[in-house]
Amino acid sequence: MKRILTLILALALCLGLVGGVSASDKRTVTFWHCFGGTIGEALQATVDAFNASQDEIFVDASFQGAYDDTLTKLKAAFPAGTAPDVFQMFELGTCYLAGTDYVIPFQDMLDKDPYISLDKVEGVLRNYYTVDGKMMCIPLNPSSPVMYYNKDAFAKAGITEVPTTFKEIEAIAEKLTAPEGNPKYAMGLSIYGWFFENLLAGANHYYTNNENGRAGVSTAIEYDTNGGGALVLESWKRLVDEGICFNFGVDNAGSAAAFIAGDTAITFESTAQLTTITNGAEFEVGAAYLPSVLDESIGGVLIGGANLWLTKQDDDQKVQDAWEFIKFATSAEPAAKFSMATGYFAANTTAYEVPAYVEHLEKNPNANVALQQLHDSPLNNVTAGAFVGVMGELRQIWQSSMELYLQGAFTTEEALEDMASQSNSAIEYYNQTAGK
Repeated sequence: MKRILTLILALALCLGLVGGVSASDKRTVTFWHCFGGTIGEALQATVDAFNASQDEIFVDASFQGAYDDTLTKLKAAFPAGTAPDVFQMFELGTCYLAGTDYVIPFQDMLDKDPYISLDKVEGVLRNYYTVDGKMMCIPLNPSSPVMYYNKDAFAKAGITEVPTTFKEIEAIAEKLTAPEGNPKYAMGLSIYGWFFENLLAGANHYYTNNENGRAGVSTAIEYDTNGGGALVLESWKRLVDEGICFNFGVDNAGSAAAFIAGDTAITFESTAQLTTITNGAEFEVGAAYLPSVLDESIGGVLIGGANLWLTKQDDDQKVQDAWEFIKFATSAEPAAKFSMATGYFAANTTAYEVPAYVEHLEKNPNANVALQQLHDSPLNNVTAGAFVGVMGELRQIWQSSMELYLQGAFTTEEALEDMASQSNSAIEYYNQTAGK
């Protein structure tokens, strides 16, 4: 009998019925996010840590699919009154969300409860997410693209200088692939609009007019006429045509997998993939600044990743509970742990003072390279990125036209005309329906 009572007590403790408060007795905060796999596990660890720290609040986190899928669900949920209390959304959703009346700007809450000073948020992130002088959200998992390279292959080829431009990649390509056992291709890239946007910014060119929509409403793309689009397209295509860069089409996963397998010596990927790539490769992985299509970089990189947004609602308690979770997730210790587990940046710069993170950066110089690239990027309307409500659609248009261009179906001029025709129509339609 004593053994049975012991088992019952243990079960009760596991269920939270004895010695604690069960989830059902707490106020629930609904949280929609976009992470599955190992990154999703790292995010759930943050949620679990918050829940363990609370006697009255329980965060119910649910995976909603990719960023685009989640945005589609939100657009339906907002008017229906079924939106989550807090949600994660990628950078391309910023213009749409900032133009609605469905969210509470982060800075409005921060003014009432200043748990962090805005100058402790990475400058390039403040630059991107500030709209009309107000920061709209707080980054949860910011990232930027870097150049990954096979350090073993470089050493075997006797190459000691890491290329910083497309021309330098072209110059070392033959030497890099010559040794037996080295990758067949010097480089491999997927057709990803985010890479284009960053190369464009690195050459100090705007994506849309009115200074990327930061000095006025974006009414058209500008890269088709400012010379930046042609510069990036032709630099990219030259490496593909010369057999230096293998074209993976829109297969981002395939490009990364080929690099990890040792089939290509250089690739571009997000800092968020740093842990995955490093752990997956059987060679020493190096990370470097994104190379420039110019003779030297005169711009900087754009940010990617996603942020935490607060849904506007009449229930003040719900809003406050959701805010408590946002504060926790973006505070130094949780932000440091999530960054170390995934490769994403920490938006809160005090996270880099956490002893475990200091040690992590010392042991992982690639993570430090990615961070330095972010810090070296100038803060201006070029690196703020394009502020337009259909940026996701514009990216898809660019990718489709770029794929045809690399296949030889378009000249540079024809490709840019095709991109402009479709993109400008999408922008015009959005501006009309949004009352811009």
